[in-house]
Amino acid sequence: MTKVSGDRPWPPLIVAEHMPRSVRWRDALLTVVAWGAFAFLLEKELALVFGGLQALGVGDFGVKVDWLAYLERLTPFLLVAAALAGLLVGFSLSTLRRRSRSLLLPQPAALEAADQARRSGLDEAALIAARDQRIVIVHIDDSGLRIEVRGEA
Repeated sequence: MTKVSGDRPWPPLIVAEHMPRSVRWRDALLTVVAWGAFAFLLEKELALVFGGLQALGVGDFGVKVDWLAYLERLTPFLLVAAALAGLLVGFSLSTLRRRSRSLLLPQPAALEAADQARRSGLDEAALIAARDQRIVIVHIDDSGLRIEVRGEA
């Protein structure tokens, strides 16, 4: 078992107090590369944004935007996204309704030890002894359940 040293905090936390300069440079470089790759992948979408800014009179970016063709190509994806969002909302409301109705039901009666032992195929004395122990090993195989109760050391 692992022992906790008195001079180190537990659990060991990774903090950014003494981060090496090479790690900071590496993180900055990876961030710039990731944003560059993202901008490269979204080149046409970003052109549409800049074209919309041009329509507002912000600047001349030299982009011709055909919004109707763009939205026509995007319509199937928007319909699928709307359908999935609708299903998510519907199932969420159904789950909330089911949960609120189930909380109104009375609690079932407690299962007696003899009934529980009979249902699991165990001896009642072994089940009661297992409940009193902190550590119990349960073997599950083709013949059923077998509980190994060890005394505390």
